[in-house]
Amino acid sequence: MIRFALIVASTLGFFLTAALGNFMVPLLRAFGPGQEPEAPQTSQLQPDSDPDDLPPPATPTMGGLCLMVGTLAAVGVGWTAACVAEPALLGDEGLWTTRLLIALFGALAFGAVGLADDLARLRRHAPLGLRRPVRLGLEAAAAAAVQVLLAANHCLATGLVLPGLGYCELGVLAPIVWGLLLVGLAESARVADGADGVVCGSAFLGMLGLMGAMTILGWFPLGVLPAALAGALMALLLWNFPPAKLLPGSVGSLFLAGALGCVPLSIGWPGLSVPLGLPYWLEGGMVALQILVYQASKGRKQLFGTAPLHRWLEKRGRAPISIFYTFCVFAMLGVALAMQMAKIS
Repeated sequence: MIRFALIVASTLGFFLTAALGNFMVPLLRAFGPGQEPEAPQTSQLQPDSDPDDLPPPATPTMGGLCLMVGTLAAVGVGWTAACVAEPALLGDEGLWTTRLLIALFGALAFGAVGLADDLARLRRHAPLGLRRPVRLGLEAAAAAAVQVLLAANHCLATGLVLPGLGYCELGVLAPIVWGLLLVGLAESARVADGADGVVCGSAFLGMLGLMGAMTILGWFPLGVLPAALAGALMALLLWNFPPAKLLPGSVGSLFLAGALGCVPLSIGWPGLSVPLGLPYWLEGGMVALQILVYQASKGRKQLFGTAPLHRWLEKRGRAPISIFYTFCVFAMLGVALAMQMAKIS
């Protein structure tokens, strides 16, 4: 019956998001050409800059809101069906409902930061969104709130499993590491939003891998959240596949990054966020290396011709669809690594 609940969540997530997208696309067209997604920019990112220096996407980007609303409704219905099938899930043992709600809260909190970033683009004096210190501060606050809730319910992990090393206890450093992990993943996903379909396609495969890893680790009922997200992402890809007609924006990108980070953290396996978010880490890591090398050489050297990775591929003549499939390959590699981590636990 739990499998039935997951099917309900994924199916409902698909149809709700598809219905919202079907309504939103013509609505955005009605506002004029300024609201339609722009063609991918091929200008390179300078080494002394960051993704904030790139031309912003069309605003407002409503795909992320469609994704959040569809997922939220699907999780509610799916978890209700799971609890009806197995009432023990409502008990205190394992804190199933508490962990699910905290993970969902974390994803929505990061999504709210992304929404604020998208709304800031509507103002003339902030066309690039929130200022970087403000955005990072809000993301850090969201990460801290998730950890406080987990710690208050004695669910916060104090270590992680490393391949070949086993379980490594971090002690008092654990909250700092988890906070950096969540913020880094959010920023990396935000960078990846510049390419059509990359954020949604990578997250879709990541959610499938997360469901598989949770099944192996014994957290199968909580798979209702990644199941709902997988269904919603499949629907959003109908309009986000290159050439995109509907963009996730910062709100959708940070919401997905929050889910990829907060769900593993809520079940005590934060290390799963590293392989499952592999495409995002490649994007954000390339930008970070570019900036570090440029600053260390005082502007005399740059590591890459351009960054992040999807811009680097664009510069080499790769078509948007080719870039999409390349990132899907990275995502599948990350899923394989995550499954292997779960199996050796």
